[in-house]
Amino acid sequence: MIVIGTAGHIDHGKSSIVKRLTGTDPDRLPEEKARGMTIDLGFAFYHTPDGQTLALVDVPGHERFVKNMIAGAGGIDSVMLVVAADDGWMPQSEEHFQITRLLGVRHGFVVINKIDLVEPDWLELLEQEVSQKLTGSFLDSARTFRVSAETGAGFDHLRAYLDELTDRLESRKDIGKARLAIDRSFIRPGMGGVVTGTLRGGKLTMGQPVGVWPAMITARVRTLQSRGYDVDTAVPGQRTAVSLTGVDREHLVRGGVISDRTDLTFFRDHPVLALSVEVLHNAAVPLDDRRRVLIIVGTTEVEGEVRLYDRKSLGAGQTGLVFFVPDSPVYALVGDRLVLRLPSPMITLGGGAVLDHLAAAPRRKELDRLGYLQNRMTPTLEALILSELCKKTFEHVDTLLESADLAKSDIKTGVEKLIRERRVSSFGAYLYSTERLQVVSKNVTDVFRRELEDKPHLKGLSRTDLERLLSQYGEAIPVVLDYLVDQGQLEVRGDLYDLAGRGMSLKGVIKQAHDEIIARLGKQPFDPPSLTDLASGGKVHQQAIKYIIESGEGYKCGSDFIFLADAWAQIVAFVREHLSRNERLTVADLRDKFGFTRKFGIPILEELDRLGLTAREGDYRVKGKKFET
Repeated sequence: MIVIGTAGHIDHGKSSIVKRLTGTDPDRLPEEKARGMTIDLGFAFYHTPDGQTLALVDVPGHERFVKNMIAGAGGIDSVMLVVAADDGWMPQSEEHFQITRLLGVRHGFVVINKIDLVEPDWLELLEQEVSQKLTGSFLDSARTFRVSAETGAGFDHLRAYLDELTDRLESRKDIGKARLAIDRSFIRPGMGGVVTGTLRGGKLTMGQPVGVWPAMITARVRTLQSRGYDVDTAVPGQRTAVSLTGVDREHLVRGGVISDRTDLTFFRDHPVLALSVEVLHNAAVPLDDRRRVLIIVGTTEVEGEVRLYDRKSLGAGQTGLVFFVPDSPVYALVGDRLVLRLPSPMITLGGGAVLDHLAAAPRRKELDRLGYLQNRMTPTLEALILSELCKKTFEHVDTLLESADLAKSDIKTGVEKLIRERRVSSFGAYLYSTERLQVVSKNVTDVFRRELEDKPHLKGLSRTDLERLLSQYGEAIPVVLDYLVDQGQLEVRGDLYDLAGRGMSLKGVIKQAHDEIIARLGKQPFDPPSLTDLASGGKVHQQAIKYIIESGEGYKCGSDFIFLADAWAQIVAFVREHLSRNERLTVADLRDKFGFTRKFGIPILEELDRLGLTAREGDYRVKGKKFET
């Protein structure tokens, strides 16, 4: 289904044209009937001779209801820009045209109405004026029709054009991310809460679980209707009515969203929007840093504050990167188009597109890490993929750009192209930018060198240390470390990471403490001092002890003893030799060989049990499970 939206100044005959085309009066509200003007969105359907259906969305032209106009324009495939012949180009003609342009509408046509009220020469001049207004825009070469909704003149040509429109325009694409921006909600007896809107991004089916925004709850599709008929499946581009189970009426609000994505916490937890913004050439005021604005995306409107990326103000006709801090979170995908307005007076400042979602508004010192957003100001698929990999370093192939208005198939095609160009590569199930990873790899190894240069006695750095030192890489840290190990740049030593090929060494006061401790352990190798005694010299001695253990010079037995490696090797060799000739080992056997008292004998046997060399049976030790290995 192709959706056509009307646009134009108040009282230029938009609703009358829709009624003449469809037989349906889109002014459905009693207040609209009484005042003779469209206040809210109206809908009607035009049927072509070959059985196709066009949905016509009639939007209000009065300046006070422009926000309703934007809600209608957000889901259209084509715009019918209506200009009254007797009035000509008026303020809302300009504003509606600019809004449709800002929202990314790429097709449309012009209808000059009320031709019965003017002379032919005037019509020629008016057409020239309208053409000049549209020069350089998506309506530059658009068809223009002269009609009179009052008499019916010119409608044969307009109908003939509409009859062929489905052949000219592609229907909305199914990208597997269904969402319906709610423009109406009401109660229907026997069905409960019902919402309507233009479905985009994917299909909805009977019985399907859906997420309800902003209520953050899960409901289920009870019934679906399109064009007044019950359907089992609604497809992108259709005007769709959805009734839901498992949700209260108050949770179904205009401006909300029904989504096939049931977990909506991402949008709640990342409320700040990074935007590419164009200020209109005729904007009444500049877009200043910290200015309060209203954004409208889909049918959602929310106030908030703007923070400019690298300047204090965006003037008329300028484009820039803006952070929007909303009063309440917004459901919007990367790539969604939006309009910015002043809350008061209600005038349109400009519009743009969503570039990303952030957890909080960035501080000035954090802007460097957001440099990837500059690449998104040029909206190409390749730029978006590369900027995402620059932002996250590693991204799982299944979740790449899952919050963007893109199909997985398109993302996959873009990735494959970048892989052929050797700009993207993979590590397991993760993708990365080859250029970005070179920088990250150098940064990480530099961190290791800085941290270990003055601490050569350390065996390596723990995961906790690295998460603190490499916090800028966030959730990608484990994958980065695994990648560098795989590439031979890092080594894993127990639960520590170290630069490949780096040997542990000592210097300064730690080496002095080390030599002192080794001398004490060597003086009485089978009657060593306690760890508490050895560590009483303070932090330097404690670091020396850690080095002795991690380097393998000493062996920690139990909780309070260290034996020199040679002494411990003699103990183990004796136990292996003894149990090879005897069935049992006792504390007395150790005492007879090494002179151990129970103070040492019991911890030694418990350590051998832990290693699996021995196993306890009453007061004796026998061969353990790992004795042979």
